Amino acid sequence: MSPWVAAGINLLAWPGVGTFAGGHKVSGAIQASMALIGGILSLSLIIVLFNLALKLDSTRFDTEEFMAGNGTYLIVGMTGFCLLAFAWIWAAVSSFLIVNESKTSN
Repeated sequence: MSPWVAAGINLLAWPGVGTFAGGHKVSGAIQASMALIGGILSLSLIIVLFNLALKLDSTRFDTEEFMAGNGTYLIVGMTGFCLLAFAWIWAAVSSFLIVNESKTSN
């Protein structure tokens, strides 16, 4: 597989899959797993934002009450988002390394 295709898959589709296909099997599998778990956990943020949109429509918005009801979702969602962001950054670095390895081997 072309190193540029691997980089494109890593950066535009699913972080880690391009790393795996580029020959870095262990780090690619870890990155892909982190991205999948992070993406699933990030869906909690959608729940929080949906609940926020429903509450903002009311005349009285109580921040403490909202956080008591949605704090867990917010923490899980932010953790997932951070995990996904870390996987994407790691995949970008891996893509850079894969492209540089192909340049030095030619």
